Amino acid sequence: MPSVAIVGAGFSGALLALHLLKLGPPDLQISLIDRGGGFGRGLAYATRNPRHLLNVRVGNMSAWPDDPGHLAAWLPPSSAARPMAPISRPSCARR
Repeated sequence: MPSVAIVGAGFSGALLALHLLKLGPPDLQISLIDRGGGFGRGLAYATRNPRHLLNVRVGNMSAWPDDPGHLAAWLPPSSAARPMAPISRPSCARR
């Protein structure tokens, strides 16, 4: 039985695992190894700040090049883009 170990289970590692599962042999076993214990988030997506927004349209974020609408179709209706209040910058006094 073929097996693959992927070190780093952030976005890139998780996406690699998905593509290997889709394209590899049916009995392929994949192990994701990550010191953080979570999968799929990676440094860029691990922020706890709810005001951090992605700078890419949902239609350009599919994990599958042959199905560009996959992410938009997968998202639940409640997660549709909602307008947010503008973020105000703190004023910085010069000395």
